[in-house]
Amino acid sequence: MTQFHAKITGRDQAAMTDIVRKYKVLVARHTVEKVPHGYRVDAHATDEQIRALTADGYTVERLEDAHAAGKARQEEFLAHAAGAAAATLSVAKSAGYLSVDDVEKGLAAAAAAPYADFAKLVQLPSQTWEKRACHALKLGKGGGERVGIYFLGGVHAREWGSPDILLHFVQLLSDAYLHQRDITLGQKTFTAAQIKSIVDTKDIYVFPQANPDGRDYSMRHEAMWRKNRRPAPQGHTASNCVGVDVNRNYDFLWNFPKFFDPAAPVQNSTNPCDHDVYIGPEATSEPETRNAVWMLDEFANIRYFVDLHSYSEDILYNWGDDLDQSEDPSMNFQNPAYDGKRGIANDKAYREYIRADDKTKAVALANTMRDAIKAVRGRVYKTEQALSLYPTAGTSDDYAFSRHIVDPTKPKVFSYTIEWGSPDNPTPFHPPYPEMKRIIDEITCALLAFCVAAE
Repeated sequence: MTQFHAKITGRDQAAMTDIVRKYKVLVARHTVEKVPHGYRVDAHATDEQIRALTADGYTVERLEDAHAAGKARQEEFLAHAAGAAAATLSVAKSAGYLSVDDVEKGLAAAAAAPYADFAKLVQLPSQTWEKRACHALKLGKGGGERVGIYFLGGVHAREWGSPDILLHFVQLLSDAYLHQRDITLGQKTFTAAQIKSIVDTKDIYVFPQANPDGRDYSMRHEAMWRKNRRPAPQGHTASNCVGVDVNRNYDFLWNFPKFFDPAAPVQNSTNPCDHDVYIGPEATSEPETRNAVWMLDEFANIRYFVDLHSYSEDILYNWGDDLDQSEDPSMNFQNPAYDGKRGIANDKAYREYIRADDKTKAVALANTMRDAIKAVRGRVYKTEQALSLYPTAGTSDDYAFSRHIVDPTKPKVFSYTIEWGSPDNPTPFHPPYPEMKRIIDEITCALLAFCVAAE
């Protein structure tokens, strides 16, 4: 299916929510931009969707044919993978995206000598649909009560750079700790003492490639593929009918038609043949989702969670289902009195409860990451609540934060999504690797700053 990267302009903010609700366009950026003739969003849309939008008075600027541009990026990846340069597992030295196998090899190397004293490879319990084994890495030296920080990446197949970011983070942090040296990224320096404190007093859990089946398929066959590779349901033969959107499959308001206002512009679908956002047959049905959840279950000291995605230069904090409020604790996602009322921004029917002190802390840590990113080369990411243009359901960050509310015996986990990369980049889900290397430095800087600040 051909999709076009496009900028879509509508007359008012209400019209922009219709882009998601009525036209089912996949909007990348949560923020709506005010422009001289209305409001604009960055999106990917099919020919059919563009014709419908244009007929209804929207202005659509086509930026690139995502299918054709993606094919060119695939050719670059395949040429790199076939060359001698692909032999390096160092992200800093690589000239192209690492393959699925290279990421796994890089993780294994990061847990071997000379790092084995403070790094441990963790095998995840669920094999993927294509029988791949997934691994995470635990970094930390010492015992006792320690704060755990969990970084996740590679959930959406076409977002090729997240595994590279997280492997680079591991390699940079491990080498600096081993050799007792500073890390400098742009104008930001992390001292050797800060690096030592991270590894000696905290546990860092890194799961860089949650959806290897989908990522491999995107890199080699269909660049705009987003889902995993669950086989199509019986009787469905179209290629679109393969797969589930892993980041719509978590057990947080997963059954969105029950919980949300019918008019809410939720980017989710119960149609197994939806190309991008099929939620799956049940919550946590996917092995990729179960692996991500297992990390939270297995390592009870995790108090912070960051999921890496692209693109839009945003840092998102809870909640994603509706606007936040701190006045009425009974107005919350567990209360069935509000079923069918969620997801309409700025109405009076529903807002999601968050304690005021939790929100203050969540925003402060988001701003810490924002400032670290800016220090690298001046890019300014926007920190905002996950709900802005459209509400979300079944996502990792809301699930991770909701766990302590559903079950008070579980710890509170402050949760974030980073949307790395600019809408102005060519093939923004997987930009040219020279630009991706700059993004890698930015996000690595943000994650290091997060590790220093999280207590």
